Amino acid sequence: MTGMPKTAILVVEFQRTWTERSFFHRLIRKQYVSRNVHENTRRLLEVARKRGLTVIQSPFVLDRNDRVTYRQIPLPPKLFRQFTANTWRAEYTEGIFHESDIEVRGRTGFDNTRGSNLRAILQERGIERIYFTGFTTDQCVARTMDTLLAEGYECILVSDCTATRNARIQRKTEARHRCIRADELIGELERAAER
Repeated sequence: MTGMPKTAILVVEFQRTWTERSFFHRLIRKQYVSRNVHENTRRLLEVARKRGLTVIQSPFVLDRNDRVTYRQIPLPPKLFRQFTANTWRAEYTEGIFHESDIEVRGRTGFDNTRGSNLRAILQERGIERIYFTGFTTDQCVARTMDTLLAEGYECILVSDCTATRNARIQRKTEARHRCIRADELIGELERAAER
């Protein structure tokens, strides 16, 4: 896109464990619903794909058959049996994943770079700027942003495409990072396409 650095949207754990009837969903439900996170993210991804941005999906998948990776995964997801491979808990939320998206593989930590091929994806595509969406704002999203910021990437939080346990934690995390709202980003993408 003319006038914009090579850009990607990173979608962190937009999976049914966070967005439907699980223990983890109950943790973020109020913020997820009140901030209209699903619809904001769905709309943003639709426009981003039309404008040729790279969309990277970074799921967390716990597969006991992959013993090396499974051993390295933190205790909370294992303890609560969230993100379990081959179950609804690991599936993408409806309307979020598209077959053209790139999937991160091998994640072993809350920081999406840990054990995964995320850095390789970013380097292969020459990505300079990354917009972050997904869950939770203060944990997996923020930890990944901090790592990639330290490595020289331009990282921007799409604030109303993320959620966490409460509004105070959300605001505190937003205060530490550069932010944009979904409608603002959609507008920027539309204007860049017209140039």
